[in-house]
Amino acid sequence: MLQSKDIKKISELKNGFTPRWLEPDFILGSLKCFSFSALCKCLNPLKLRGYSFESIFSCLICLPFLGLKTVHSLTGSILASHFEASKDTFYRLKNNPGICWRMILWLFSSKFIKLVDKNGEKDSTAVRCLVFDDSTLPKTGRYIEKVSRVWDHVLSRCILGYKLLAMGYWDGISFIPLDFSLHRERGRNAGKPFGLKKKEYRKQYRKKREKGTHAWDRAKEADSTKIESAIKMFWRAISRGIKVDYVLMDSWFTCAAFISAVRKVKKQTVHLIGMYKTPKTKFDYSNQKLTYSQIRNMLGKAKRCRKLRLYYKEAIVGYNGQPLKMFFSRQGKNGKWRVFITTDTELSFIRMIEIYQIRWSIEVFFKEAKQLLGLGKCQSNDFDAQIADTTITMIQHILLTLKYRFEHYESKGALFEQVREGIVQSRLNERLWGLFIELLRLIDVLFDGIDEMEILERVLNDEKAYEMINQLLQNNLDIKNAA
Repeated sequence: MLQSKDIKKISELKNGFTPRWLEPDFILGSLKCFSFSALCKCLNPLKLRGYSFESIFSCLICLPFLGLKTVHSLTGSILASHFEASKDTFYRLKNNPGICWRMILWLFSSKFIKLVDKNGEKDSTAVRCLVFDDSTLPKTGRYIEKVSRVWDHVLSRCILGYKLLAMGYWDGISFIPLDFSLHRERGRNAGKPFGLKKKEYRKQYRKKREKGTHAWDRAKEADSTKIESAIKMFWRAISRGIKVDYVLMDSWFTCAAFISAVRKVKKQTVHLIGMYKTPKTKFDYSNQKLTYSQIRNMLGKAKRCRKLRLYYKEAIVGYNGQPLKMFFSRQGKNGKWRVFITTDTELSFIRMIEIYQIRWSIEVFFKEAKQLLGLGKCQSNDFDAQIADTTITMIQHILLTLKYRFEHYESKGALFEQVREGIVQSRLNERLWGLFIELLRLIDVLFDGIDEMEILERVLNDEKAYEMINQLLQNNLDIKNAA
């Protein structure tokens, strides 16, 4: 039987997205829970031709819940008569280089953490994680500032757009975004800077920014490496007092620099779990310097995890004078070996997998933010507007996550007056774990040597694959019930 009866309902937001939630009054009421007026006062509200930052910003947050995709669509709708401000007022706010959008996002995320700590159920066994991952944000205009050709590993081709690097926080029940950066990729062809024709690149929108401003820092960040940006995000989260047990990442981010950063944290114990793919790195094992492939070959016969139907090996290795635990895992006897490393040398294989699968919560965030809230749909030429729009989308996600949590995950709480009684819906990590287990069983029966991690990623990123896997899971369940 399935581990959770509703594992096919992966989304956190879509299932609880009731018509009442789409009403602007609900969003404005949710903003009051976040002490929105007080947060705006902390920002030294900007006056834009007589309109306060608070009023314009709250309108921008409400746009998708009014059925509107852009400011332009607002001014052309029947709702325009209810707004005194012109569209230029909204554009000036989004283009303003003096606004620290990173701080605004942090104020909302920190308020979310305080609210759930105060009003939510306490679980001392919950694992708290920082999760890092990137996603592509497609664009249609070649003249958008700092847009480039970026590699989309889901589509296996280059597309025009940005790479969104996000850092999220999992508190044991819910996932919220904490920080992000937008990046462009230079490309290998010198004749096509950033994957564009030289004529296209010369015509790109450019904006002069004063050095040292928030906008200047963001623009410079676009040309930094994602590893550098991710490590800076990590230290910002730690310095702000975020309590973390594990840092989770895929093979694109697992590196010596991140391992070193995690080990340098002094005020709390933080461990890293990540997939690893660098084949030439040497580790200390059995008094030798060996690659992970050589270590795996020395470990002998693999063990079998019955619950997950995975074969695995494990070893304690040294790296830069520090111990790491290395796991090798594959599906079936002919499957491809995957490598996981962790700084927590006490972890068992199955516990490591249970914690690592929490990383898929950020994939759920990308999926839902794009489908429901229009993440990445902004087509403004100004890079500052791109940062603003992404921040606003993440704040909308935080608002909905708080509502969903207290209506579906918590059995009691004082934050909302109408909290549903009775059976609490299975939490996201439980449903993801159930889906992962069932996929492993399905692959074991129907296929041989297929990478289940890649399948799960496609399920969460491709709607067609999502429906096909749902059908396979349902058929598999019907067969079990008939038997």
